[in-house]
Amino acid sequence: MIKSRFIELMAKSISKSSTPEELAELEEFFIHFPEYRKMQAFTDALTTEEKQPDTLVKQKDINQKIDGLWDKIRTEENTITPVKEAKISSLIYWKWIAAALVVGVLTVFFFYGRKPAVPDQFAGSEMHRIYVPFGKTRDLKLSDGTKVKLNAGSTFTYPEVFSATSREVSLKGEGFFQVEKNPKRPFLVHTDKFIVKVLGTVFNVKAYATDKKVETTLLSGKILVELNDKPEKKIVMLPNEKLTVANDLEQGRNADKKAAVLEYQLERLSEANTQDVKEIAWLSNKMIFTNESFEEVGKQIERRFDVKMVFDNETLKKEEISGVFEEESLEQALSLIKMTTPFKFRRDKGVVHLSAP
Repeated sequence: MIKSRFIELMAKSISKSSTPEELAELEEFFIHFPEYRKMQAFTDALTTEEKQPDTLVKQKDINQKIDGLWDKIRTEENTITPVKEAKISSLIYWKWIAAALVVGVLTVFFFYGRKPAVPDQFAGSEMHRIYVPFGKTRDLKLSDGTKVKLNAGSTFTYPEVFSATSREVSLKGEGFFQVEKNPKRPFLVHTDKFIVKVLGTVFNVKAYATDKKVETTLLSGKILVELNDKPEKKIVMLPNEKLTVANDLEQGRNADKKAAVLEYQLERLSEANTQDVKEIAWLSNKMIFTNESFEEVGKQIERRFDVKMVFDNETLKKEEISGVFEEESLEQALSLIKMTTPFKFRRDKGVVHLSAP
């Protein structure tokens, strides 16, 4: 429920003009957001003849404005002609003034009395932020029925209840989405590099801040990707396509001119079995590498086994690694890599040191 609807329901409740359905809707709001029930108690105090202690709202400025308005109302109320119809009319009139006053108080409360604000696209509902530690994954089911699986080292932000017009979440890390179809409420995934817009589909987003590139892979349906630094550039993706975007283009320009050309790339994936697609191999607890640098492989090993990979020899970072790992332990995985890429490793608690042979 958006703020304006809540304020409207509160105003109608004060003026006694609410329908049973609207009262039920207001009560439903308080069930989902019990922190706002104190505002109901406050407005009840405003509409009584006897002034109540202002312990519920502590903002000094708000109290002074409310006291001043009520003094003005009471002064003018005493000058009204004592005619029965006039009394009834004025009573209704001042109840609506009280409602308008509450609207003002509620507006101040929403915009200034809340905890640290979240981005505008997430306003209107309690926010949840989940961090998945290294060595773990997590499954979620959102309020609209959408299923999300988060990979290790991911931070996911989402509202308790989506708004009536859109469904928006934020991801730093990797997540697999099975979005419930709803043409009237598009589903948006915000990352630091791009926004993925969908109506209902299955896709994977990999957007770790420490990776040199971020990517999204579409398995079914259709998605629209909008680059944050080039919002006019809209990329439509079809099933079995992967979009790769450079995560730090400026650094890439200075380090490798060839890499700098690749601002983003859209490629077609082979029609392979879902479990054999390396982009989503993590869903089956697998790691699949195809000619990837040892540095990038090391980052995935860190997330998978909750360790810190330290390259004592910088040249090892550029070695290309290929392989499939599933049930292997950390030591077993490193031993398999040694079969094609000679190196030595030693483990010191949570740190793995890699050096030349």
